[in-house]
Amino acid sequence: MNELKMTLGRKVALGAGDFGFNLYWQMASIYLLYFYTDVVGLPPAIAGTIYMAALIWDAVLDPVMGLVADRTRTRYGRYRPYLLFGGIPLALAFAAMFVVPSGSGMAAVIFTATTHVIFRTIYAVLSIPYASLFARVTRDARIRADLTGFRMVFATLSAVLVAGATLPFVNGLATPDSPRRGWIILALGFGLLATAIFVLVAWATKGHDASEETETEPRRSGAEVVKSLLSNRALLIVLGAVMITSFSSTLFGKNLLYYFKYVLDQPKIGSSALAFVALLAGLFVPFWTWVARRFGKRNAWLWGAIPGLLGLVSWHLIDGSSVPLLFGALALQAVSSSSFIVCFWSMLPDTVEYGEWRSGVRTESMVFGLATLGQKMALGFGAGFLGLALAHVGYVSNAHQTAETIEGIKQMMFWIPLAGGLITVTLIAFYPLSLKAHAKMVEEIAARNRATPSG
Repeated sequence: MNELKMTLGRKVALGAGDFGFNLYWQMASIYLLYFYTDVVGLPPAIAGTIYMAALIWDAVLDPVMGLVADRTRTRYGRYRPYLLFGGIPLALAFAAMFVVPSGSGMAAVIFTATTHVIFRTIYAVLSIPYASLFARVTRDARIRADLTGFRMVFATLSAVLVAGATLPFVNGLATPDSPRRGWIILALGFGLLATAIFVLVAWATKGHDASEETETEPRRSGAEVVKSLLSNRALLIVLGAVMITSFSSTLFGKNLLYYFKYVLDQPKIGSSALAFVALLAGLFVPFWTWVARRFGKRNAWLWGAIPGLLGLVSWHLIDGSSVPLLFGALALQAVSSSSFIVCFWSMLPDTVEYGEWRSGVRTESMVFGLATLGQKMALGFGAGFLGLALAHVGYVSNAHQTAETIEGIKQMMFWIPLAGGLITVTLIAFYPLSLKAHAKMVEEIAARNRATPSG
């Protein structure tokens, strides 16, 4: 494999891809369920079920897309064609989700479900090849930590933009006759910007995508790939940790808008709180990248969990009595989420080598596909559970909530995230790869490949 020389400009170009993907991801993660319930008017149980079903479909599609990407051979490369040609369809599918008819009738339900599934399908077609590029362009664990740092900085900038600007923008353009006009315009704008960024990423990796050189890697059977994945202890630990974190954190993060709107009766603060969390998390990305490079990714994850758990307990004890104190608790959780993001996305490429070292089978896209399958299924179940839970506690959109509903929102934001955080820490404590162990493993793989050329 021809390893890509990692200049600063190339790191920036590669990392910028996450800005584009997070325009979509953050908009869907933060606002789409809220859009369904409080703008379109869907009942929370139906909205949550649609969101869950679409994300589970996306999750199931990810390993399939991973297998397709691993077997792709074109004159444009293995992964680059998806970024070059998939941007415009993804942008149109994204905007279509916000053209949904008003109300809770069958037409709105069918349109919402159909457009959401189409968007998630095309998103998977682009996101899996993009993520796989990072295992292809370098095998150096420290450079991967650097690349993850750049990715997370751009992801944070995107998250801050989406979290802070969305509600002011869409509310400013809304009219009684066209309450969703701002949502549609913003979605189209985000889509066009993301498309341009994906082309930049493809340009930055030209000449270093696998199919643009003479490949000697054999195509593996499905049974070989599955056996390799199941024997990959490092991957299974990371997968378990990210699934638990994704499910439990959904019950806190997606509830924030509802909390500020209905518990505190200060709806305008919700978007500010989301932007604050995203910005602070981004500011700590360089710190956690340094910690991961210096002390290892396992330690960075474990140490980063401490402020998150403290922040969660503090949020619960404050109980809405002080907005500044609530922001302090959110700050602790933002520091923690920064550690999780840096470690997860920099650990995944390392698990590719662990699997290759154990089984002799290297499959970047399947590793990333399986990881995102777990992540998205957990997020989907989390959103579905939230919708059903809101319905169970008597939530009614754009209305005064009962004391039971308010208490239900508070409790679901604490106990499940707390349990998830504690279980995740226990799992990551058993992660087997240190920096030295990974470097030694890469050397052994290289020596084995030199001694036994593939054919």
